[in-house]
Amino acid sequence: MKKIYAGAIGAFAICVAFTAVADTEKVDSTLYWIQTAPGEVVEMPNGTKGRTVIRNHATVVQADGDVSSQWCTGHQGVDGSGQAGGAGYCTSISDNGDMLYISYLLGSEDQPANWTVMGGTGAYEGATGSGTSTIMSRRGDGRAWTSRAQGSITTK
Repeated sequence: MKKIYAGAIGAFAICVAFTAVADTEKVDSTLYWIQTAPGEVVEMPNGTKGRTVIRNHATVVQADGDVSSQWCTGHQGVDGSGQAGGAGYCTSISDNGDMLYISYLLGSEDQPANWTVMGGTGAYEGATGSGTSTIMSRRGDGRAWTSRAQGSITTK
C-alpha cells in the first residue's frame, strides 16, 4: 500500500508542476477615460509649463468583453526642445479584486504611450508584460478621451 500512495503523490506532484506554466494573454482593450484631478500647473526652469499629480480613471473593456476599472496618477511636462512627455503609474482592478500594477511613459501627443507591467495581486502576482496605448478620440476640453491598449501580459 505504501508504494501506491507514494506513486499517487509523485504523479500528483508532476501534474501540479505541469500546470504551473506561465500564461501569456494578448491585450486588446478600449479605455474610456475621465480626468478626475487635472493636476497643478508648474513652471519648469526653462519657462515651459507642465502639470503634476494628474489623476485619471478609465473603464477598461477587453476585446473579449471583460471589464475592469483603472486608476492612474502621472506627471506631464515639456522638455527644453518643446517636446511634451510624462510618466506615471496605474492600478487596474478586476471585478474579483485582483490588481495589476502598470507604469507608463508618454511621448509627444501624436505618439502612443508605452506601458510596462510591474506585477500585481491574485492572478496577477508576479505578472510581466508591456505594450502601447494610443488615443483614439478626445473631448474638446481634454478631460475625457478614449484610447486603445495593445500588448501582452504574462502571468504564472
